[in-house]
Amino acid sequence: MAISPRTARGTLQIIPWFASVPFLVAAASPAGAWNFTNVTNQAQLDYGHGYLEGMTSEPRMIAGGVAAGDYDNDGFVDLYTVRGNVGPNLLFRNLGNGFFDEVGAAAGVALAGTRGSGPVFADYDGDGWLDLFVGGIAGTAPTLFRNLGNGTFQNVTAASGISVQKDTFSACFGDYDRDGDLDLVLSHWGNAQGPGHFWRNNGDGTFTESNLAVGFVNYGAPDNLLDYTFTPNLSDINNDGWPDLVMAADFRSSNIFLNDGDGTFTKTTNAVITDENGMGSALGDYDHDGDLDWFVSSIWEPGSLLWGITGNRLYRNLGDGSFEDVTSASGVRVGHWGWGSSFADLNNDMHLDIAHVNGWYHPTFSADPALVYLSNGDGTFTEQAGALSFGYLGQGRGIVCFDFDRDGDLDVFVSSNGEKHALYRNDGANASNYVGVDLLGESPNTEGVGSRVYVTAGGITQMREIRAGSNFESQDPTEAHFGMASVTTASELRVVWPSGATTVLHDVPVNQRLSIAEPAVTAAPLAAVLGGGVRTSPNPFRDVARFELSLPAAGDVRLTIYDVAGRVVRSSTTHAAVHGPYATEWTGRTDAGVPVPHGVYLYEFVTPADRHTGKVTRLR
Repeated sequence: MAISPRTARGTLQIIPWFASVPFLVAAASPAGAWNFTNVTNQAQLDYGHGYLEGMTSEPRMIAGGVAAGDYDNDGFVDLYTVRGNVGPNLLFRNLGNGFFDEVGAAAGVALAGTRGSGPVFADYDGDGWLDLFVGGIAGTAPTLFRNLGNGTFQNVTAASGISVQKDTFSACFGDYDRDGDLDLVLSHWGNAQGPGHFWRNNGDGTFTESNLAVGFVNYGAPDNLLDYTFTPNLSDINNDGWPDLVMAADFRSSNIFLNDGDGTFTKTTNAVITDENGMGSALGDYDHDGDLDWFVSSIWEPGSLLWGITGNRLYRNLGDGSFEDVTSASGVRVGHWGWGSSFADLNNDMHLDIAHVNGWYHPTFSADPALVYLSNGDGTFTEQAGALSFGYLGQGRGIVCFDFDRDGDLDVFVSSNGEKHALYRNDGANASNYVGVDLLGESPNTEGVGSRVYVTAGGITQMREIRAGSNFESQDPTEAHFGMASVTTASELRVVWPSGATTVLHDVPVNQRLSIAEPAVTAAPLAAVLGGGVRTSPNPFRDVARFELSLPAAGDVRLTIYDVAGRVVRSSTTHAAVHGPYATEWTGRTDAGVPVPHGVYLYEFVTPADRHTGKVTRLR
């Protein structure tokens, strides 16, 4: 099969759901039925995880995971799983017909004899091919593989500068400093507090350790010098255009660090964040109010038999990056010994559901069932895994929600610890409609990580943020899936790219996948000058930004300020100006005099002879 890079892009591509590919098909479900079918063996995924020495330590009992991404650019999501040391790690190439082919050794990523954890696919070098990061525990150091674009990978760990001597359980990529390339964040449960979480991408294939530089300090458990970080995610939780860090962590140490917009973070964790054993992490706009809410899987102890631990948490975003605890009201507290978790619209009804896996090596938790909390559409959820034949029991660690067979609904893969993995095919949810979106970003961020995709239909605007994040030792693919219920046309599909560019489509038919390419960016990099046109200073600014340019002729000059979604923040103001130097200021306020939130804003100058656009950043 020919392989083509993501960077070879053209106009908008539309891939219908009925693409003529022969799929593995099970017996038909009764009319109107919806359930999950275990197709692990049929799909050729019958492998497991374990250690030759047995479960001799907590890190061994915790580690595992799976990465999901289209590493060969053929349109189908592939899987990479770690195995402990009972066998080599596995790369499952999705053949596009319901089957997978294990190609780990041929691709050069088998890593035999290691104890891996938390793999992630991401294009760190911006060449259009997904690279692979693999963490490790119990003496196995992290590994970075570069995708060579021919079905094989090269181990570039030594040259990358990533050197970690601690157990590394989960990882995520994201552009926290908005310089265009993807940085890396790691978790190191059970180690002494210290460096090694933030790794800044230098843009030349190397990374620099940056904990102190970004202000990632005081992240441990109260009254404890140990690091209990489990699941990092770089995600814009206060809608200012800058990726923040939400870190699910054990022993009451889950934390929120808001991005200051200048390469640093400020810890904003408050008394609302009360999960006792934060492990898995899911981010999604479950209430359709335009911001990202946070689900944290934890431990629920039945009957206070052991420790009196009070279960999962659902933190509802108040719109500014602060949260309220709606766990009890929403009905998602009881989750057993929770690990990987994901927001996903599993029944295509336009509302995000929650799936998560569970289990621990204790009689109370040894046969914990995986859970599916279905949204009731009113902010509450009902657990339905049993009714849906989603029957995974035991030591689940990672989880991936993805449309592996491209039939329009989301299937679920579970990676285990010490047991076999499992693939559950979604059968029947595609009786309701859907829209799928794949972004083709400009290099170096070729997957458009950090973009927001909005679909408006049926009186609801759904939002997905594209993340190369972690569910706990696991990764959903960087795709946006929207259930559309019985709606046949989306009135608007809008993509807001990290660059500030916006793509808008109207009257989009359902039941198709769209590949959308990033438009040419007209805005300049921060503090840059376009063609000698505009100088902004200071940039970033706190109180006043000054714009200076030289006018080639006398006439009217018009300035307009927009937010990154393309909405007017300060309406056009026109000034008569003479030939030569010209300057004006913006105080960071709207037309009504209200201070704008900190974040990135776009400016547009229209002069008698030309037009200049660029970015300006307001700090807190």
